[in-house]
Amino acid sequence: MFTSKISGMFFGLMVLVVFVACSPSPTPIPQANSIVRPLSEILARGPEFTDLQADSVTVKIETRIPVVCAAVYGTTIAYGQLATDTDMAGGGHQDHHPVLKGLKPDTLYQIRLQGVGPDGILYVSDNLTFRTPSASAIVQPAKPQGKNVALISMGARVKGVSSNHGGGDVNSTYGANKAIDGDLNTEWSSNGDGDRTWIEIDLGKEYPITSFGFRTRTMGTSAQIERFQVLTDKGEKLGPFDLPDAKSVYYFPVSTTARTLRFEVLKSSGGNTGAAEIEVYASP
Repeated sequence: MFTSKISGMFFGLMVLVVFVACSPSPTPIPQANSIVRPLSEILARGPEFTDLQADSVTVKIETRIPVVCAAVYGTTIAYGQLATDTDMAGGGHQDHHPVLKGLKPDTLYQIRLQGVGPDGILYVSDNLTFRTPSASAIVQPAKPQGKNVALISMGARVKGVSSNHGGGDVNSTYGANKAIDGDLNTEWSSNGDGDRTWIEIDLGKEYPITSFGFRTRTMGTSAQIERFQVLTDKGEKLGPFDLPDAKSVYYFPVSTTARTLRFEVLKSSGGNTGAAEIEVYASP
């Protein structure tokens, strides 16, 4: 559940004015009559709060014109946290779904949405509110026994990857190391590999493996992995494994011994597929 409340507040705006010295007395640049406008003027649908979890929520809106979208949020109207749209196409678009992460359970949050159009106009929403559910209200899949050995802190490393978003390396903002850093607020994204996405993890030594954990990233209508398989360094093929959604880490029991594991996407919604977290559990 969520509620909305109009506060009448306007989003802060910092304007950078650049003068080009083409002559000793440059002509002043005409200013737009109104550079801050209500988001409602271009809103086609939403906002809708979906995938509401104790620690995260996705905000879906659709605009009638392409804009670059972001959201500010926090427990007061001072906000303090910023989320950009998860669509990383590098420009404006109309279907928006920023993900707000790092939330506290059973807490009322304030949020304001903004979008910059191609004409430089900043479109701003009224203040909205939503409440996260309590942690006990969300049924999460049971975590396996044993230790997660697919962590950088445990000596694991990314041996290979189909790509990292924007051509970055494994340590970049959406680099492959984000899939094995133990932080669900970060994620690895491929560079538009879709069903051709893969990542190979070297655990550092051979382990008797009892289960895999996998949480796919999503961009709402794309970039979500639906099915994957795992290949071991011994030539064993495990799976396929189906992911029902992007809300949680889902766990899959296996029985194998391996040092390196190659996770391959078999089916997805296409685009910048990747993972928020990949876990590998070994016997105690």
